[in-house]
Amino acid sequence: MSALSSNTESLIHTLYKSREAKEIADILENECGTEALGCTGWTPVQMERIRFAVLKLSLESETGLDRALKLATSDCRDLLMVAGFGEDLKAHEKWYESVAN
Repeated sequence: MSALSSNTESLIHTLYKSREAKEIADILENECGTEALGCTGWTPVQMERIRFAVLKLSLESETGLDRALKLATSDCRDLLMVAGFGEDLKAHEKWYESVAN
């Protein structure tokens, strides 16, 4: 399990109701954590780009979360490209700002 950044926690609570938010946070900490993705030593802030991509794709359909998690565990680069975060290192921050405000 790896901790979530404050921005990730804020985004989860913006996108999901409280009951769902807890479940989504647990999923991101466990299934999209540093160990699960081979990102040992990464900080919660460094994990934001991947986790924001998962959250963005989770909104697209009922199966979006499952699809995003599969992409994250198979090849994070594919996840980032599908989410639109692959070509701009700040794209996830821009998306966060547009959603959080």
